[in-house]
Formats: sequence, structure tokens, C-alpha cells
Amino acid sequence: MEQYLIDSYKTEHQTSITSISEDRQKITVKDTIIYPGGGGQPSDKAWVEADGQHYDITGFSRQNGQVVYHLSEPIPAETTTITEYIDFDYRFRNMRYHTLLHLVSGYLYNTYGALAKSSAIEADHARLEVQFPEDRVPENFDKEAFKATIDNLINQGLAVTSEEVDRTELSQEDLIRTYTSLIPESVRHVRLVKIEGLDEQACGGTHVSNTREIDQFEFTQLKNKGRLKKRIKMALN
Repeated sequence: MEQYLIDSYKTEHQTSITSISEDRQKITVKDTIIYPGGGGQPSDKAWVEADGQHYDITGFSRQNGQVVYHLSEPIPAETTTITEYIDFDYRFRNMRYHTLLHLVSGYLYNTYGALAKSSAIEADHARLEVQFPEDRVPENFDKEAFKATIDNLINQGLAVTSEEVDRTELSQEDLIRTYTSLIPESVRHVRLVKIEGLDEQACGGTHVSNTREIDQFEFTQLKNKGRLKKRIKMALN
């Protein structure tokens, strides 16, 4: 079970190993607080401890629908229990960026009907690409006014929550807005992340619980990518 989706602030977690590879450097676990990356959000920086030994998580892969954790050193074959740890400063930075991306894309959708086409969190910034409808392209996109609007939303302290819903309960607008069509039909339950009164998107990443936690940021780029598309880059202060 993905404990990081239940409590993104948890930094330590004891769990049991469900499988160990022949070289003893790859494991799967019963449940985890370690985010493996996806949807434009980087994986956590993390490590595990077992029987007094420290093992860095050096990578991730998937096998039979399960996340496989790659360890820096072989772990004893008889090990059954580990304690997971994450670098919370790094996790929290990504939580702030991820919620900021939702906030900006939610505002642009509500104001202009713009749809997010892609997003990513990089080492020193986050990137969002949006496409405006033919009849709602803003004539003058002023960076300072845009920044003031997003700052105001951040300072309102909007609650950020999540819930799991059956995909059949989503409306046609939800399907467009959340790109549920990209999620395999076999996935019947969808996790929706909501920003109070502003945004609702299907998402499997980690977020802050209140927009005030995003704190200060700057728009570092507002670039036209054709008449309808715009690339937006933002950096946390």
C-alpha cells in the first residue's frame, strides 16, 4: 500500500519485505512511504535500515505491478523487516512544486478553459505547458498580474485534500480535465487531488495540505509555443 498517498509528511516507516532478488539488491515490500516517481514528479531520496545496517535506495523498477526498490548493497537473505526513511526536505520541496502546478493549471482552466498538456518538476524549477481554447486565448498575459493572482490564491490557505472515486462517477468534464482516458481501463478507482474551490485532478503524487505551504515562488518563463500553447516555468524561493 502506498503510505505516501495517505500521509505525505511521514518520514519513517517499518514494513516487511515480500521478496528479495537473487543478488539481494532488489526488494519489494508490503507497504511503503517511499515515492518511486511518476507523473512528472521525481522519486524520493530515501534509504532503509535493517539489523543496524544502512542501505541507500539507488533506483526503482516495476515487476508484476509492484514497485521494486534497488539497494546500494546486498541485504541478508534472511532479513524480513526493514525501516524506511526519506529525505523530507527534498520530499517537501516536490510537494510544494506539485501543488503549485495544480494551483496554476487549475486557475488557468477555470479562467480560460486551458488544459494542461504536460508538466514536470526539475532540479531547480517546475514546468507546465497549457493549451488555450480557440476562443479564449488571452490577448495580454502580464507576468506581474498573473503572479499576484497566484500569490493571492496561495495566501488564502486553501485546503488540499484527496479521495478515491470509481471512474464511472466522473463526469464528462472530469474525464477531460483529469485525463482519465490516459489511465488504463483496468484501473477502476481514481485518486482525485482537490484544491478547495479551485481544482480537482487525477493524481498519484504527493502534495502539501494547505496552499500557504507553497510559500514564495517566481515565474521564470512565460513563453508562447504557438498561438494556443504557452510554456510556464516557475521556481520556488
